[in-house]
Amino acid sequence: MITGQVDAVNENAVIMGLLKENFCILEIKEIKSSPVIDNSLFQSVGSRDLLLMTRMLATMLDAGLPIIGALNILYQQTQNKVLKKMLIDIKNYIEKGLALHQALAHYPKTFSPVYINMVKAGEMGGVLEQVLSRLAIHLEREIEIKNKVITASIYPALLTVFTILTVIFILVFVMPTFTGLFASVGADLPLPTKILIVFSGFLKDHLLGLITAAAGLVYISKKIGQMPAGRYHLDRLYVKMPFWGRLNSRIAEARFARTIGTLISAGIPILQAMEIVEGVSGNAYVSKALVQARENISEGQSIAVPLQASGVFEPMLIQMISVGEETGTLDEMLKKMSDYYEQEVMNSIEQRMAAIEPLLILGTAMIIGGVVLATLLPVFELVGTASI
Repeated sequence: MITGQVDAVNENAVIMGLLKENFCILEIKEIKSSPVIDNSLFQSVGSRDLLLMTRMLATMLDAGLPIIGALNILYQQTQNKVLKKMLIDIKNYIEKGLALHQALAHYPKTFSPVYINMVKAGEMGGVLEQVLSRLAIHLEREIEIKNKVITASIYPALLTVFTILTVIFILVFVMPTFTGLFASVGADLPLPTKILIVFSGFLKDHLLGLITAAAGLVYISKKIGQMPAGRYHLDRLYVKMPFWGRLNSRIAEARFARTIGTLISAGIPILQAMEIVEGVSGNAYVSKALVQARENISEGQSIAVPLQASGVFEPMLIQMISVGEETGTLDEMLKKMSDYYEQEVMNSIEQRMAAIEPLLILGTAMIIGGVVLATLLPVFELVGTASI
């Protein structure tokens, strides 16, 4: 009789590991150790590294390599230290008897519920390499839209920050010098300059307080956004606000159609797919509508009817889902709609940037030019009076 201790994730993993070694198991007792912080919860891998890993894993599995061999090759080739540790840990979990999706679940910061559930469906259906290929396409489209939104936001943000800092610099550091000059010569100041002097004095005396108030406002907004009710109302504003609301709504619709279409095509039941999408929609307002829709679907309704009742998605998407249900091609319809909405998101971003860039430049020129003109106008009058 042999006794000993084995480190494992759970009892099932111990049994699977011992049976592989041809041991006859008489008794298993769990020995609880002191709690240890699981660093895996705080580790994450960038989207591009995850995409590359998924593509390579799908290719190697499709070529006939076993999962352990594929993970070993990925471990040798990756340069990301966090991903290296994950890969070796995932390989160890699998060698101890866990399935791939169970091993991935130890890293929720890197592998989303969509990723884990699709891998699970692929393992259960024996089509893991196909599912990983779909996942790679899914991740690629997510990265593409995210990068497009970030790129479109950088220029307006930089221009706005530049304008604010320039105006503050003129009012706080430049204007007081001219104010002393105007007072010494007793010049009769025009109204724009008087208003600017008052605003400059207020800003100079209360700059620290204004910065503190702005930081406090950001902090309060962040705290409100962390509360369920506050998050719901903020996300509702994002999809209802003028100009940008339609774009945010299209992004939510594209993510919904692509994600649920990918899940259904992987063989995941509609109710489970809806539950997964609720958690990864990225918008509390949309998630609440999906929860209500899922509850109605579980009571026997079709998918289209409760989604239409939610009022979140536009009629065209609802109609295409209804057609997909009737014809048995729901996953194909959702893929077509996701492609359509993603293209519309790209076009909308380009159109809005084409419209907003000239307005931003004009607004920046008017603000900075107005401040400079109001500052120098009395100087021009003094020079003109002196020359006369």
